[in-house]
Amino acid sequence: MKDFQRELEEYREIIDKSLNAVSKTVKPGTIFEPVRYALESQGKRLRPILLVLVGKGFGADFEKLIPAATAIEILHTFTLVHDDIMDNDSFRRGRETIHKKWDINTAILTGDALMSLAFRELVKTQVEARHTLVEELSDAMLEICDGQKMDMEFENRVNVTRDEYLRMIEKKTGRLISVSCKIGGMIASAGDDKIKSLETFGKLLGVAFQIQDDLLEMISSEQKMGKSLKSDLKSGKKTFLVVDYLEGLEPCEKEDFMQFLISNADNKELVVEKLSERGTVDRTVREIKKVLEKAKKEIANFPGDLKRKLYDFIDYISNRQS
Repeated sequence: MKDFQRELEEYREIIDKSLNAVSKTVKPGTIFEPVRYALESQGKRLRPILLVLVGKGFGADFEKLIPAATAIEILHTFTLVHDDIMDNDSFRRGRETIHKKWDINTAILTGDALMSLAFRELVKTQVEARHTLVEELSDAMLEICDGQKMDMEFENRVNVTRDEYLRMIEKKTGRLISVSCKIGGMIASAGDDKIKSLETFGKLLGVAFQIQDDLLEMISSEQKMGKSLKSDLKSGKKTFLVVDYLEGLEPCEKEDFMQFLISNADNKELVVEKLSERGTVDRTVREIKKVLEKAKKEIANFPGDLKRKLYDFIDYISNRQS
């Protein structure tokens, strides 16, 4: 596992250098500083790393994968910038969010600029049918936007079902991880069957990642997570834990529970204690494991070295603390 972590760190450093190179291509002007600020933020780079792991595993040249991997991370950063505006979060990746450091209009424009940069990087990928990569990423973005809209609408509902929640995170979180895997396979010409499996694997990995995020945001600290954690409780955000707990309540009890969450946003220990009473925390842990087992089965017939690395990636994700 240590060798794998060193490999991840090596890829992370290469992607960081690529992002730094992209930031230097933005001409000085009023949007230059916030764009550079966004690109310099220290993220985990899991999505581009996954693209590289998949692409290399199916035989693609490493250098050929870097533009697409860079594009994926820039696009992910764009979604975070706009997500922070909608959630009114103050911190992301251990720093002030762009709309707090500058203002909302600047943050919106920064997100727009990042999307432009992402597609500019993507078309540098040296494959004949690069237009198909653009189509794939464009389709993914449309679905991510749909998932974000669902997430916002759920804030005003107390009757969100588990199935609705899972559909939402498949779109909002699972889709970008899924397309990262798919594009890695496409660049490597992995074949239709393998690419389909990669797409499903990525979706399942994204769902598990988001549910785990929901859990960590409840039991971890802002220092460890590197982002604001109270806003989700205060806004009535529907996480896996909240939806699971709500499903066990009578209709007349649901509004009271949501008010309890809002009132105790500063006392997460009390919230976790209440969630644990009905087994919500345990069910959340079991759900994460179940989804990850499905993800492993999806790649059971992959080449041995790639399968081992993707299994290691799953273990790495499972054991994360932030």
